[in-house]
Amino acid sequence: MNRISVFARRQRIKNLETWTIRAIAAEAFCLAIFPELAAVAVLVGIVAWFLRLQIDTKFKMRSLPFDVPVTIFIVLGAVSVFMSPARDFELIYNYCEIVGLYALTYLLVGQNIRTPEQVRFLAKGLGAALIFVVLYGYFQYIFGVEISEMKWIDGEAFPEMRKRIFSTLENPNVLAGYLDVMICIALGLLAKFGTRKQKFILLAVIVALIVCLAMTYSRGAFLSLAIILVIYAFMYDWRILTFLALVMGVLFYTDENLVEKVIEIFTTTNDTAEGLKVGIWVSTISMISDHPFIGVGWGAYKFLYPHYNYYLADSKILIDNAHNLYLQTAAEVGIAGALSYFWYFFGTMFAAWRSSYEKVQESGSYFYNLFQAQFVKVFMESKFLQEFAQAKSMFMLRMADLTHKILDKVSPSNETKTETKKTVKKKPEPELVHHDELKFSSKKKPKDEKKSDDDNIDIQKFAENISVFEPDRQQKIADRQFAAGMKLGIGLAFLSMALNGMSDDLLFNVPSSILMWMLGALGAAINLFENED
Repeated sequence: MNRISVFARRQRIKNLETWTIRAIAAEAFCLAIFPELAAVAVLVGIVAWFLRLQIDTKFKMRSLPFDVPVTIFIVLGAVSVFMSPARDFELIYNYCEIVGLYALTYLLVGQNIRTPEQVRFLAKGLGAALIFVVLYGYFQYIFGVEISEMKWIDGEAFPEMRKRIFSTLENPNVLAGYLDVMICIALGLLAKFGTRKQKFILLAVIVALIVCLAMTYSRGAFLSLAIILVIYAFMYDWRILTFLALVMGVLFYTDENLVEKVIEIFTTTNDTAEGLKVGIWVSTISMISDHPFIGVGWGAYKFLYPHYNYYLADSKILIDNAHNLYLQTAAEVGIAGALSYFWYFFGTMFAAWRSSYEKVQESGSYFYNLFQAQFVKVFMESKFLQEFAQAKSMFMLRMADLTHKILDKVSPSNETKTETKKTVKKKPEPELVHHDELKFSSKKKPKDEKKSDDDNIDIQKFAENISVFEPDRQQKIADRQFAAGMKLGIGLAFLSMALNGMSDDLLFNVPSSILMWMLGALGAAINLFENED
């Protein structure tokens, strides 16, 4: 009876673990396609995880690297809502719904992803969603989107742009940020994981994503991707940069509108969107200066902005975000809340890069090794440093002589003791050999040889037994390489979000922001089980 109950208990634990991981993968799939179903998946996963905690005594909660800043951000966000001058019930509902999903996603992923196999399962959900989003984006480009229905483009300034895709994410800039994140993850996998065939598939996926990115006509996303590719080439493989630069060159050659949009980043034009952003930034800075400690309240930016609308005459225009990640966060939750948020944000990015950087130091790319060699050359040829090194060596020699002299004066008997110890030599003791060994020493050799043969046979059997488990071992190695590639990709993805955040707050979109929290928790989980090994 006890055996049956133990077996049933183990089976329940296994089922709850399976349901939890499936719920995480379902959330990853639904985020960019069906956000409402993603919220349902989170709740299912939380319930399954809670039930597992009740019956599995070995499964304990663990502390993640950035639990402290996450907790501070959540608490200060709640304080900002209750102290907000907007005094709207929608703020409380918005905070409980959105920040609640942030916290639950962070806990669900960070506490339950504990093996490389689970990392791969979550990545399958992200990959399946990516295929759907990209294919729908191509569909929009082929059949066209009415530009009059798009509020994010100046139709008078760019009447020739009849196609600007947004797929399932409702905004071309948000789609561009999402594609940047997925390109970064693919680049991380390309650096750490896969055979030649798998790397070729990853490269083809990256090209398809870049083509889809070009259809969004998002200038900031293109510039962010270019910076990331340069960093990637410097740290890992310059050939990838050359190939992808060729792909971008073909895109620019075939689409004049894309060239104009990118050139506008570096030139002054009459683009009303850029002038609007500058006015919003100035107004947001005034908002921060008036509410520096707790902000205007999480989600209250759109309610308070009309009081700071210094540069827009039309009060009917709804401004719901600051088009800048840093200003938006500081305005809503205050400077302290923003610091805790970016402690988590940039801490996750640097933690994901740390082990990758150490690996690059061991076997870096051509550019990295060339830079390192040139740096060492300049360092060694410096006359000042050479003279400093000589003076240091002379100083160390003199200090060594001084210490020897002091020791000789303090303990003069040390020399005699050491000399006597050196002169007295112990005679080697004779080996005691049994008389049977002297008589039958020749017969002992075959016995020893037979013993060595038996040892060889045992080693061969052991090697054969190991070869039986070789496929499992190779799969585990591949899973760990995949997890390492995901971690590097997460670091690059956070860099892309940080760069895109300078010109547009792409994380104001709920699915994109939840994806950020999921990837942050995933990076922390990978760091934990890598350190445990």
